[in-house]
Amino acid sequence: MQQLLQYLDSGATRVVTVPAPCPRPLRILVRATHSLVSVGTERMLVEFGRASWWRKLRMQPERTRMLWQKIKAEGFWSTWNAVRNKLAQPLPLGYCHVGRVLDAGGVAGFNVGDRVVSNGPHAEVILTQPALCVVIPEGVSDEAATFTPLAAVALQGIRLMKVGEGDAVVVMGLGLIGQLAVQILRAQGCEVLGLDPDANKCALATRWGAKTLVNRSNQTVESEILAWTKGRGATGVLITASTSSDDLVNLAARSCQRHGRVVLVGVTGLKLNRADFYAKEVSFQVSNSYGARELGGDFSATENFRQVLAWMESGKINHLPLITQRYAFAQAAQAYRKLSAPETLGLVLQYEVESEATATSVKMTVQPLAPHQLGVSVVGAGNFASRTLLPALVKQGRSVALRSVVSEQGLQAWVLADRHHASEASTDFNQVLKDKATSAVLLATQHHLHADMAIAALEAGKSVWVEKPLALTEADLKRVHRAALASTGVLCVGFNRRFSPLAFKAKASLQQYSGPKHITYTINAGALPADHWTLDPQRGGGRIVGECCHFIDFCRFLVGQPCVKADTLARPQDGQDGGRFLLTYADGSTAQINYLTDTAASLPKEVIKVEVPGYHFTIWNWRTLTTYRESWRQRSAWYLSPAKGHTEAVAAFLKAVRQGGPTPISLEELVETSRWAIHLQASR
Repeated sequence: MQQLLQYLDSGATRVVTVPAPCPRPLRILVRATHSLVSVGTERMLVEFGRASWWRKLRMQPERTRMLWQKIKAEGFWSTWNAVRNKLAQPLPLGYCHVGRVLDAGGVAGFNVGDRVVSNGPHAEVILTQPALCVVIPEGVSDEAATFTPLAAVALQGIRLMKVGEGDAVVVMGLGLIGQLAVQILRAQGCEVLGLDPDANKCALATRWGAKTLVNRSNQTVESEILAWTKGRGATGVLITASTSSDDLVNLAARSCQRHGRVVLVGVTGLKLNRADFYAKEVSFQVSNSYGARELGGDFSATENFRQVLAWMESGKINHLPLITQRYAFAQAAQAYRKLSAPETLGLVLQYEVESEATATSVKMTVQPLAPHQLGVSVVGAGNFASRTLLPALVKQGRSVALRSVVSEQGLQAWVLADRHHASEASTDFNQVLKDKATSAVLLATQHHLHADMAIAALEAGKSVWVEKPLALTEADLKRVHRAALASTGVLCVGFNRRFSPLAFKAKASLQQYSGPKHITYTINAGALPADHWTLDPQRGGGRIVGECCHFIDFCRFLVGQPCVKADTLARPQDGQDGGRFLLTYADGSTAQINYLTDTAASLPKEVIKVEVPGYHFTIWNWRTLTTYRESWRQRSAWYLSPAKGHTEAVAAFLKAVRQGGPTPISLEELVETSRWAIHLQASR
């Protein structure tokens, strides 16, 4: 299928061929007929992509501060590679998509053939969530329905202002969202005054019954608004403009009546002048897009979409005067050259989708597998796969051939397959299982998929690398264990720390000590957003089973003895899934793991201290190993960036695959570590 992409490193806008998504349970598969270019949002992305490196940093000061923190914690080269990787990932453009349902995924209220509008990107086929998808009424055309998400953005901001019939509302910025906001406000019986520096946009807004001002002087505008409201001030001000200046938001406050509301839908500077808001106790709020989530009394995207479509069907919203030009989707890149033109409002893309657009695989190269090469496929194309796993695989040289990259969304699969010269990009995991040239499968999907995918690959005779965790439950762990015992393939989990050069040095230095060892492993894990998938018990399983298993495994590696007991010392109640845990081993060794989620980002990510009588050593952030004896200190090894053993771990796995085993980490240890992680995740 064809999809429109924006490259953030070069600034190029391109239509490329990527794999179409497969049908999925509880997801809606849609074939496109139309989509709408959101001129304001998409112009910002295009301009950001075309900017120089220096200007990109200036445009995102908050991210620049985060970069400095990352440099302090992980070093320059590690940070530089992460930034380059991020900017090399093209972004899908668009969020106003209309089409026909190809597969409803078992979602109630949707059927094959339904016309639907969603927040999907500019692409011939999309897979969308039901919460952001609505069936279009018969009285609304496909073209008109493309305006629904943008109108819902305006509606969400208007709802936050809590205005009604007879209220005086100012709309600052009469671009596409501003024009839709004026129509919605008029449909609700509000009096509207629109501001914009473009006289033509002001003239268009008057068609919907608004009074308009071509704003050039803040002082003049303020007096005009007060005169329009007979000195009372506006009930509310909706800011839909895009500017880096702080003047607009403070002008909005001065233009309000007592207890008025200013709602920001667009982008402005946010240095609020306290006096402007204080004098009349004006409130300020930033609107959350089209109401993507239902929070308290807020309206959901579904409710907003349906209300907008109802107004379209009744004629209260008219999209036709808002269309500047229509383009065939094949000419989408040409349409984006119009974004900077001041007269541009609505750019509609029209699709003629061929049947082959639903193909779930795209051939990238036609290089046959050489006799000496090992065929490997990667399933999952997220940050870890792109930044760590695939680069580690590429470092294995020509002894490895990348057969396929698979992802639920075909774009990510295509990007990584293109970058690393894979034979194929796909959205279909079953294609990998059927590929006789694929000997090993590397799984880097979301955690809840690991067990079933690992079992399917083992039963197909493939060797399997699972990028932790191996399973989320005891029952699934037992199933994977049985499949591994019965399979001819090699099973390994991505416990990479034990393969770090620093880990081998540390292990060698402990060989002369036969007594108990005592380890303190402190991890600065940082906080995640409350809705992050890792914290979801069904998808991510939690951070202890999902990440802390790494550290359980490394302690097991250093001690060299089975863990016989695992105690929870503390679990915070902040929902972040941190904790302090004490592991006890068969020889009396102990390991305290401090998995912290509330420490400063500038502090080291990982610090490991190991003590035995008369001797101890510290691994600092996987960059240095320092040993201490009674009377001296020695830095035994150091690296410019964290040496976490990813490349070495992948190399050990592939060597085992070629030789037919044994696995680099014994199956018993893999199961033991996974079982204790599951146990600690459940503890409170």
